[in-house]
Amino acid sequence: PLSVHEILRWPGVLAEPTVPPAELAARATALVEQALADLAAARAREGARTAAVLEACCAGIETQVARVQPRVPAIHAAFNEKLAARLREAGLDPNEDRLKQERAVFATKTDVAEELTRLAAHVAEVRRVLRAGGSAGKRLDFLAQELHREANTLGSKSVDAELSQAALELKVLIEQMREQVQNL
Repeated sequence: PLSVHEILRWPGVLAEPTVPPAELAARATALVEQALADLAAARAREGARTAAVLEACCAGIETQVARVQPRVPAIHAAFNEKLAARLREAGLDPNEDRLKQERAVFATKTDVAEELTRLAAHVAEVRRVLRAGGSAGKRLDFLAQELHREANTLGSKSVDAELSQAALELKVLIEQMREQVQNL
């Protein structure tokens, strides 16, 4: 078997350098610097596109929150009226104190105002993190988890078809965000 040392001694394997070592080092340094600049530019372009997708998702979430928020009082009123009508059909007095208390407790359990407020706050925080730049992947991943949790709670508290639809659309938007954030 041949050793590396023996192969290097063969005629023509190691020729005298045609480029002086200092010039070769300068060329190599220039190529590395160009590669690093190209990498940084590519990352900046990708980051800008990712930020644009995340911003579009934030706008979609805000649209869903704005669509649902004004309907919340009407949803509660309609549900209370529907429940009162069913109680009357069952021969019960919906104005009886115990039934009023139960309706109030149920209304509290189905109130989604807090979730809507938190969704808006989390969207504002996502935008702040995007504007700040830098290493934001873990923070955005945490915010995506929080947004998803709020959307799940919104859906579970829903007593209205439109509210359920909005919760479903929120989940889709948040899942799109999570996919993009995983790339960071």
